[in-house]
Amino acid sequence: MPTDTPAPGWFPDQLNREQLRWWDGRAWTDQTRPLNGPETPRADVVAPGPGFPPAHHQAASSTAKKPWYFRWWAITAAVLIALSVVGNLLPDEEAPVAAATEPSPTTAASSPSPTETEPAVEPEPVDTDGDGVLDDEDFAPEDPKVQTEDDVDTDKDGVADYKDDFPKNAKYSKDADGDGVADQVDDFPQDERYSKDSDGDKVADSEDDFPADPSRSKITNAMYNAIDSASSYLDYTAFSRTGLIGQLEFENYATADATFAVDYLKVNWNEQAFESAKSYLDYTSFSLQGLIDQLVFEGFTYEQASYGANKAY
Repeated sequence: MPTDTPAPGWFPDQLNREQLRWWDGRAWTDQTRPLNGPETPRADVVAPGPGFPPAHHQAASSTAKKPWYFRWWAITAAVLIALSVVGNLLPDEEAPVAAATEPSPTTAASSPSPTETEPAVEPEPVDTDGDGVLDDEDFAPEDPKVQTEDDVDTDKDGVADYKDDFPKNAKYSKDADGDGVADQVDDFPQDERYSKDSDGDKVADSEDDFPADPSRSKITNAMYNAIDSASSYLDYTAFSRTGLIGQLEFENYATADATFAVDYLKVNWNEQAFESAKSYLDYTSFSLQGLIDQLVFEGFTYEQASYGANKAY
């Protein structure tokens, strides 16, 4: 038989039949791998034995018969058997789930024992104020005079408080526009913006330039012009009320417009009489009575003339 050593390769491990060991051509190495790795053991040589000396290994004949445990079908069968054994050793993970879902025979068989409950006792109906209406239906359960909301009338005006806009004032009860002014005294009961119309011209006093004159309610351009003219005259010299109105009429202002303008300026006519009296005294001499008479002639009232003359004399 030949005495050449086998070529390098993977061979079945003589110490562990489930792995292969690398033969480097001279000696066994420490390199191993599983039996079913990507490479198959060499079939053209006989694996050297564990004690095979490095220089005297004999190569197996290419026609030599392989041992039965080196044949491919034996190796494949061994791998399948090993996998089957490992699979049987793994724990069954589905068993606990199945066991958990199965009802316990003792639980299914047992049933709660019925408990006896006492019937609920209905509370006795209560009528605290003794008015014949039970408390839970009585608007004021402690007032025998009041059973419903309609019975509450604080001001005794015959209108229940919840319908009365002035529940504490017996004179009034309705405020349709909610402006705080009773409809009975509200000139605009449907308009919360207004409530007073002194002259009855249907224009609210707050919007009426002439709240006491029903013939007019707005200041016209002619009136504004008359106001400007009257103010200019007063800046120039003193006038009585009638004298200033007459001066504006002389300028062709309507009497109504001239009168409005003079009254609009709110002039202190006593002081105008005083200024006029001083002018007369600067021009010539007057007795006190003569000065008063002159001021009256100019249109001042006797009281205004007397005030002005006495203050200037």
